[in-house]
Amino acid sequence: MSRAAAGIDRETRKWVRNAADERAAKAGMRFDRERAEFAVNWKEKYLCLYEGEYAGQPLVLLPCWREFFMRLHGWVRWSDEWGQWIRRYTHGSFWGAKKNAKSPGCAAHNLFMTCADGEQGQKVYQGAKNGEQARIAQLHAVNMVKQSPELYADCKINNSTLEIKHLPTNSVLMILSGDDSRGAKAKEGLNGSISYDEMHVVNREMEERTSRAGISRKEPLNVSFSTAGDDPSSVGYERFQYGRQVNKGERHDPHFLHVEYCCPNDSPTEAEIEDNLDAYGKAANPAWGHIVKPSEFRADWQRSKGNAREVARFKQYRLNLWVGSTNQWLDVGGWERGREDFTLADLAGRECVGALDLSRTRDMTAFTLLFPGEDETVRVWPLFWLPEDTAKARNHLFPFLSWGKAGHLTLTPGGIVDYAVVKADIRRVVEEHGLVLKTLFYDEKYANELTQELTEGDGGTPGLGCERVVFPQSIMHFTGPAKEFERRVSAGLVRHPGNPVLSWQVGHCEAKTDSNQNVRPVKPAPHSGKAIDGVVCLCMGTAGVMAVPAPSMTIGDPILL
Repeated sequence: MSRAAAGIDRETRKWVRNAADERAAKAGMRFDRERAEFAVNWKEKYLCLYEGEYAGQPLVLLPCWREFFMRLHGWVRWSDEWGQWIRRYTHGSFWGAKKNAKSPGCAAHNLFMTCADGEQGQKVYQGAKNGEQARIAQLHAVNMVKQSPELYADCKINNSTLEIKHLPTNSVLMILSGDDSRGAKAKEGLNGSISYDEMHVVNREMEERTSRAGISRKEPLNVSFSTAGDDPSSVGYERFQYGRQVNKGERHDPHFLHVEYCCPNDSPTEAEIEDNLDAYGKAANPAWGHIVKPSEFRADWQRSKGNAREVARFKQYRLNLWVGSTNQWLDVGGWERGREDFTLADLAGRECVGALDLSRTRDMTAFTLLFPGEDETVRVWPLFWLPEDTAKARNHLFPFLSWGKAGHLTLTPGGIVDYAVVKADIRRVVEEHGLVLKTLFYDEKYANELTQELTEGDGGTPGLGCERVVFPQSIMHFTGPAKEFERRVSAGLVRHPGNPVLSWQVGHCEAKTDSNQNVRPVKPAPHSGKAIDGVVCLCMGTAGVMAVPAPSMTIGDPILL
């Protein structure tokens, strides 16, 4: 009789939390309460608090942390290779709002892995975005050791590197950061367990190179502790979404534990937060009423509401929601409400407006089509191009290669954007679907020749026959269309198919304003590598959707809206 055929025992049934657990239990995995209780009891027996009025007192795990560690260590699977039951999970993630003891929880986990997990010569790494963040996280572990007489006697602390060596097992807890002097290859060859503090900002290259660390060990464990971030292109966001898919049974990975405490509404409006403040707060803060004081939480909201930037920060840090940049210009919640399942075939034969932001040769190029509808709705369809060499060079920052493979972005061979490909793709999309392109807006600086060939034809190829309109890139010319685009996004009136490249740009696009309240979209930082070309196109195209006089005038002339 197979282990799966033996059925699910009562104790295991108690610990089935989601579709992934149900599937694992049916496959013969089970819950070992003795192992689970050892993991939590050890932490409470040997670890002490080290700051504030409770310094020196034994650690008492909050229910959320007890639950997480019980599940992480209690679920086991049979290994034919090792001839015994071993830990089910190789990866775990804990997501919660700020001030829910994630850093102490991470330190407690690391110390258990170093001192009590059962392997001699264990190497445990405290990972983080950079050395400063890693040292902050590691200090929690160092201070816990210093407050515990038993552990302090068994451990040797290097006060310079903050390395902790557990003498009885010859195991070591050390720092590993994204800016570590050890090179990429060194990180790739790590043979131990890793935990990440604030996974939402961890370098993509670092995570990818360390994701399989310790695979030769019996029970390696890669765990992350984090609050939601502000970059939906990050590896942290990918891990978060992957965990959700596992829990729902959409992805089969019995070795990935995902626990999240989030606002149940992924994109609440300011009014919805106001109406459900305590309910949302309790959902995102498992330490509600303990570390998280309800009165302070409410006061923070009162300070934040009415300010888009502060509301974004509140959503991220207090409600554990993924947002765009905390300096974001556009309402990401409104953008998400506009997501709609449609294809270009659904828009065949429709009138539309186009806009082209033709880049310099090595950067991203964008083209958008805007289809005005009833009740001020507008459906948008984006196209993006990027040189393959640029995609490869920056893929450690953004998933350009996977976006290209999925068809969300066209990668042109070599180191420059192939304008011939851009021109051919635009022509193909318009002609294959019988689209009635009325106007094509463009930046004269780079796209004059290409747009002329598109609209008037070249080399015997007929043009698209649409009007070609120069859109000056000054703040005054952007103001009217940009503000209208912003309004429609907030109202959920901009309908889009969820292209991740465009959503990424919407999430981090910022706005420049002047003393006259003029506004135009801008990149978040000069050297961030983040693009906003698609947003720029949508703003230009909105001028056509609004049916205002074409903004092809001299710089300085106002647009009356």
